Amino acid sequence: MKRFIWLSILSFVLLVSFGMHVQAQSKEVTEVVTTTVYSTEKILPLDEGRVRVSYEAINITLSDTGSGLFHGATSRVLGGFTAEKGKFSDQQAWGVYNLQNGDKVFFTSTGAGEMKWEGGGEQKAFATFTGGTGKCAGIKGTTTFIRYALRPAVEGIVQIYQKGTIKYTLP
Repeated sequence: MKRFIWLSILSFVLLVSFGMHVQAQSKEVTEVVTTTVYSTEKILPLDEGRVRVSYEAINITLSDTGSGLFHGATSRVLGGFTAEKGKFSDQQAWGVYNLQNGDKVFFTSTGAGEMKWEGGGEQKAFATFTGGTGKCAGIKGTTTFIRYALRPAVEGIVQIYQKGTIKYTLP
């Protein structure tokens, strides 16, 4: 009987410690999203066929499943790049997602692609999460996406939609 009690106690201790270890592990989450972008740009000619572009973008992100941490998030991004004959490879940007629960997720982004003033062109970009607030404090993750420029509804703005995958873990 003593042996049974000791085995039961040992089994319970092992089960609890293993269960706590499994519960403490972070799980990577993947969200496939579509983001619509409204952007204003400042363009500085550098020489023939070469320009420096600085921009501010306001975005809305929707998850393809209709749920998830980033579903319904808005974001603001400030960035820039140098284009030569419409192509660029040095895009850098900084931004913040404003989540529906009030938390924020901060990120940096790099990109490359092609721009066409009349709409069109494809761009590839990559973002890395640099931190967050509230439940997102300590978030780690990345986003990869492809942007598609559209013919803007109003002259002087840029409109884009982008398809992407967000992968993250929370502490």
